[in-house]
Amino acid sequence: MAPRKLLLALATALLGSLLRAEMYVSTNFTGTSAPGWTFVTTAASLTANTGTDPAGQGWLRLTDDKTWQQSFVYCNTALPTAAGLVFTFDFVVWGAATSLADGLALAVFDAAVTPGAGGYGGSLGYAQRTGINGLAGGIVGFGFDTFGNFSNPTEGRIGGPGLVKNAISIRGSMGATRLDGYQYVTGTSSLGSFSTGNADSRDDAVVHTVRITIPTDKKISIEWKIPDGEWVKLIDKYQCSLTCPGAVKFGFTAGTGGLSSNQEIRNLSVTSVPEPAGLALALIAAGVLMIPPRRPGKGSHNTF
Repeated sequence: MAPRKLLLALATALLGSLLRAEMYVSTNFTGTSAPGWTFVTTAASLTANTGTDPAGQGWLRLTDDKTWQQSFVYCNTALPTAAGLVFTFDFVVWGAATSLADGLALAVFDAAVTPGAGGYGGSLGYAQRTGINGLAGGIVGFGFDTFGNFSNPTEGRIGGPGLVKNAISIRGSMGATRLDGYQYVTGTSSLGSFSTGNADSRDDAVVHTVRITIPTDKKISIEWKIPDGEWVKLIDKYQCSLTCPGAVKFGFTAGTGGLSSNQEIRNLSVTSVPEPAGLALALIAAGVLMIPPRRPGKGSHNTF
């Protein structure tokens, strides 16, 4: 092979390797157990383990279609933050009633703390509620809010535009205590109902696949799609100022109040953010291969 062609082949291989994201966690929740996961509250279950679904076809059920529940399940793996994080998962919300509540959240928290759930109902198991602690060490909570109270500055929650049904809302970090902080950061307008009422089974409901990207430049993006659909950007590179330690853990929370629903998760993956193509390009000039910069090393603190 000619030297120039050899260099081009090497550059192509290098580019491909740099664009690959590192896989941190992959859990489908379809079986009877979830090794490496801790169920903090009794509301959550694996539907294949309870007999609701056959083994291999199950879901992580955060709440049953029952009122006044609070749920928290987390992954025991500590994730590095130096290369950013991408969370991808399926979720479905369904129930027998016409009106459903309250919602579920992806919760990221400090890996050094002892985990503890947040408030029930509109706090979605992440934020505080009057007289009830928020999630221990919470850094950011991405709420998929059926009823709309996660964005509502009521019941002890701080900040937000008010009730926004069928929306995605982001709340920030714990304050000085678990009764402080968790302030509203940003969110979408109403997206139209992403829950399915009057449903006899999950087969009647619409499943959404979500991708949440938290790069090191702190420009958060959220997108989703339905089966066989195209990705739709819901929050596009929102510049935030959240801070986090060098290692975090994450989990799923949920809540119900006077209304309820089945709230379920499946097919989770967590990766690093792929290197931008511009940084990964290997330039060949005058027969010399230019090696792109290495990723930054892990520091004691990084920012989302």
